[in-house]
Amino acid sequence: MHKESSGFGDHAVATLQANASIPEGMGIDGHYHVVCHDKDGNLLWEEGFPNLVVAVGKQLLLDTLLRTSGTYTTVGPFLGLISNSTTFAAADTMTSKTWTELTTYTVGGSGVRGTAVFSASTSSGTTPSNVTTSTATSITYTMTGSATVYGCFLVTGSGAVSTLSSTAGTLYSEGNFSTSKTVTSGDTVTVTYSTTATSRSEEHTSELQSH
Repeated sequence: MHKESSGFGDHAVATLQANASIPEGMGIDGHYHVVCHDKDGNLLWEEGFPNLVVAVGKQLLLDTLLRTSGTYTTVGPFLGLISNSTTFAAADTMTSKTWTELTTYTVGGSGVRGTAVFSASTSSGTTPSNVTTSTATSITYTMTGSATVYGCFLVTGSGAVSTLSSTAGTLYSEGNFSTSKTVTSGDTVTVTYSTTATSRSEEHTSELQSH
């Protein structure tokens, strides 16, 4: 008797590596840089500190960029000084804030908030990181009396005005010094505000096997 047996089979492994997605995140940061000189021009102190962009400020930013693009007219923005110690919160608004505005100063000879005039934004870097920055022209506040300065704020949006102590408009950002600063009549406080948007993309790799 003759017996014959045979067997056969196959096995395949396929591996696929692909850039399944390229998510990109973006963070927006603001920074206040403040320099104080006495009436003779001598440097008294200098400090820079980050700000908190509050919820209504972020909403205004996105609404004017994406929701009402082409219809929004910039108001201000107006930059003021803070005269008391406080804890900032993302829910702060011009009407609900816990800080008080400093009013013992003039800007350009008038008792008003300074107007932040931003330059055209510039970008540096490419993939994976990109940094875009816009900086406002420095604003000089001439003190008309002795006071303690705790920080700075920026207000804009519909209704915002340069009038001291006004609660109109939309609070965009607020920030404070690491320690409070004292000033006297004749001192000048120069504030520069800059905002930076940083984006970073990450490539994700996925693998698929079949048997």
